[in-house]
Amino acid sequence: MTDPAPTVAAPTPRRRSRAARVGWALFYTVVDGPAVAVVVAGLLAAYVAWTPLWWMQLVAIGLPYAIWPMAGLGLACLLWRQWRAAALHALLVAVVLLRVGVPGRFEAPAPDPDDLQLTTFNVPQVGPSGAALADSVAVFVAEAEPDLLFLQDVSVVQRGAVGLPLVLPVQVETVRDRLQYRLPLPADRADDQQRVEVPILLRPGAAVEVLGVELVQTGDDVDGSHALRARIRWDGREAVLYNVHLRSFGADKPWDDPSVGLLRPKTWAPYLRRYRGVYAQRGAEAEELADRIAAETLPVIVAGDFNSTADNRSYHLLRTAGARRIDAMQAVGDTRWGRTYHAERPFVRIDFVLVDPAFEVISADTTPVTFSDHRPVSVGLRWRDGGGEGGG
Repeated sequence: MTDPAPTVAAPTPRRRSRAARVGWALFYTVVDGPAVAVVVAGLLAAYVAWTPLWWMQLVAIGLPYAIWPMAGLGLACLLWRQWRAAALHALLVAVVLLRVGVPGRFEAPAPDPDDLQLTTFNVPQVGPSGAALADSVAVFVAEAEPDLLFLQDVSVVQRGAVGLPLVLPVQVETVRDRLQYRLPLPADRADDQQRVEVPILLRPGAAVEVLGVELVQTGDDVDGSHALRARIRWDGREAVLYNVHLRSFGADKPWDDPSVGLLRPKTWAPYLRRYRGVYAQRGAEAEELADRIAAETLPVIVAGDFNSTADNRSYHLLRTAGARRIDAMQAVGDTRWGRTYHAERPFVRIDFVLVDPAFEVISADTTPVTFSDHRPVSVGLRWRDGGGEGGG
């Protein structure tokens, strides 16, 4: 007579409960907890001082894409009936979506030919030859027809006394000479030679009067932040414009550095030090510029290349200096959210038009281009209360 086959006892509810607790503890510690911490750090980056938490600015760059892992992890929590964790993930997804600005405004007013048209465009002389770049810029500006064109990454050189010949880059020369745009420049010089790295050009026949321009000095090197302040009169009222190009990494981008390797830890520290240094300098310059903007008494529009995303502190400082401005691209109510860099396959939004609440944003869009690494941003504006001589 053979012995009966041994039976395997089913795990008791207590053992199953203990295994589930261990599994969820590992999940929260290794996967979910770090993911939530990264998203929270990105959300807080706009409000945190630069040092020693500069790395939060780097984390914030990818925040708009964080909704996908957050949604996936939240779904896992929901399926396993982890209600509080699922609710936390849903909250984080909602906050990120609100930050991105989707949806914005569902119904925009009809455009009007009398609206103020403004375009900001970082268009350095890289890639195409000077003649090809001039042709491309001329075609784009002729089609867009902005009343005011803000350019960055160009250098207009004023030499000697007022009235002497200028040294113009091809991007500016073609707009001025072919399309007859006017180039208002500062009348006062700090020395015999002055570089305007962020010029503003005025369309011929535009119903805008430029009353004066001046350089706003921030930083002390060629890669530092640049700004040009212009006071204008449009539709019977005055406003102030700032064309801004915040500090970049210069020609040698750290992400293109071949000496840095993901599997070579000794290369990480110098790589991160470059980010820390630029973020610290850019932050100090953005604070200086924000203080200047906050002191203005007229409505202010801030536009240009911030070299920062909408979740970085530099953007937050410029948007809230003196008044909380409207992000034109967030106001238009579509799902593209205006990514501008890199132009070929835009991943982030670093070019902005921030508008005083005295204005209403009628339109905002980006244009795909092949002759710059940035996409231009074009915006249509009007006075919110109808403007005119009696609208002040």
